[in-house]
Amino acid sequence: MRKVIWSCSVALLCFATELTAAVPPPLPPTSPTATAQSTESGNVLAAAKKAGVLRVAVEPDFPPMYWVNEEGKEDGFDYHLALLVAKELGIPTVKAVEDDYSKLPSLAVEGKADMVMGGYIPDDSIEGIAWSASYLDFGQCLIVPRGSRIKNIKQLRGKTIGAYEDPAVIKWINDNIPDKKALVTYEGVGWFHHLEKRDVDAIIYDYPFTVEEIKPFSSSLQIAAFNLNDSTYAIGIKQGNDDMRTAVNTALLKIKESSEYAELIKHYLPFKISKEVPEGSNTYTIQSGDTLGKIAAAKLSTATAWKTLWELNKHRIPNPNLLEMGDVLIMPKAKETP
Repeated sequence: MRKVIWSCSVALLCFATELTAAVPPPLPPTSPTATAQSTESGNVLAAAKKAGVLRVAVEPDFPPMYWVNEEGKEDGFDYHLALLVAKELGIPTVKAVEDDYSKLPSLAVEGKADMVMGGYIPDDSIEGIAWSASYLDFGQCLIVPRGSRIKNIKQLRGKTIGAYEDPAVIKWINDNIPDKKALVTYEGVGWFHHLEKRDVDAIIYDYPFTVEEIKPFSSSLQIAAFNLNDSTYAIGIKQGNDDMRTAVNTALLKIKESSEYAELIKHYLPFKISKEVPEGSNTYTIQSGDTLGKIAAAKLSTATAWKTLWELNKHRIPNPNLLEMGDVLIMPKAKETP
């Protein structure tokens, strides 16, 4: 479900160097590269620690997840999260290994990368790959022309819906919007133009990619609702490396509770919640230092009721880490209070 592919000159250069090396085979490299890093006894974690390099398979030039910025530096949510993971694993360096989106898992299976990122929803049909816990919780979002009366998927009855050519999204749309008029799927760059031209009435897309791709259309298109479903991106690891997966999961658990993770969400996946709420709603304005847990403890008598608050507001904002002081939350009415 990615928009455009470029070849990875760095990885190809390393690969070509190996193919043209003189006989007998060269001595082991004195410095780690994307493809030359050995995996002793198939142990990905041990090899990465020995080399001091965590090789991460990513799709090239695909903001907000990964790209090389104008300063020539690697950037993006996935890249900076990989740096945090590497730090927790005790590995000093992260090396991006670029390739087409569909080829990223094979890089891990073939030992050319230690883990796969790039916006993969856990998929057991991908052979040779085991999946970590979630590194990003998200949902599909509903995008409509500005001024459209469509506010939720119930209003898509009899409408033509656009979607990126992604089996998981197509299945979700067919399962949850059976009374649509038609579903049209797209590939390549600029498919938001089809909504702008009214070829379709609405489009449904992953929020993490919508945040970037909607920018050129900000005057004509808008996000009407977030988190239409519950989905996750996970890290792919070569099967048989349970120690690596356990270490990555332990790292992710710690990272996702940190302020650094919240800042990554705010920087790379930003969105300002609307202050508009349905008429008659109970509301609360977020104060300095508030979290959903603190608000739930104070207003609903238990911190675990934060999930109730999130359910009431998740169509208005893509991630809880984006809530800031001054934002208005919809609160439960008396009969809705847990």
